Amino acid sequence: MKSARLVSALIGIGILLASAALAAAGNAQEGSAKSMFCAGCHGVDGNVTYISARLAGQSPQHFANAVNAFKHGQRFHPVMNILSQGLAEQDIADLGMFYAGQKPASLEQASLYWRLGGGDAINAAVDELIKVAQADPRMNGRITGGCRVKLKEQLCAATGGPCTYTGRDMRTAHRGMNITEAEFAATGDNLVKVLDAFKVPEKEKNELLGLIAPMKGDVVGQ
Repeated sequence: MKSARLVSALIGIGILLASAALAAAGNAQEGSAKSMFCAGCHGVDGNVTYISARLAGQSPQHFANAVNAFKHGQRFHPVMNILSQGLAEQDIADLGMFYAGQKPASLEQASLYWRLGGGDAINAAVDELIKVAQADPRMNGRITGGCRVKLKEQLCAATGGPCTYTGRDMRTAHRGMNITEAEFAATGDNLVKVLDAFKVPEKEKNELLGLIAPMKGDVVGQ
């Protein structure tokens, strides 16, 4: 059961991101230039906290939610309620992507991306998952090196990192592949092995699972 839930979380990320693609896609480089207006209160990298919240390491969605709450009068701050009025949707997306990529000085309230270890850890985990899958006869070659880039994008974006998923939704991507229940379960087993090998804490495991509902139906039998 746990294996199935884990793999459901992983393979369903594409659908989650496809729906999120309707919003403006953030550009970290553009966000870096725009962040000069935030540096006075939040520091150059968003880690200053003595007069404001830490922005470094927040997920783009968390950042956007907070700024929009100030912009629409749902939260109150004498400076932010004014400054947020000048931020367009694209500005907010760019700033969110920039701060998502800034390493936080503390992991408290940081995105899952940083609590999992950041880009290097996620990339290493995906590489290991592909390696394990390729050695597993139950997988019938379903996961190959060709999946590497999209899997890394998916995990980075879904955990609140500075990435945008550029692939297809899972139903479209798996159409015609006729993936079986056994192959699906084997993927779950392998993912559990990788997470355990990387000593992912139980809290972060559970948070990863809770990102999305199981999407097994969008993969098996398509």
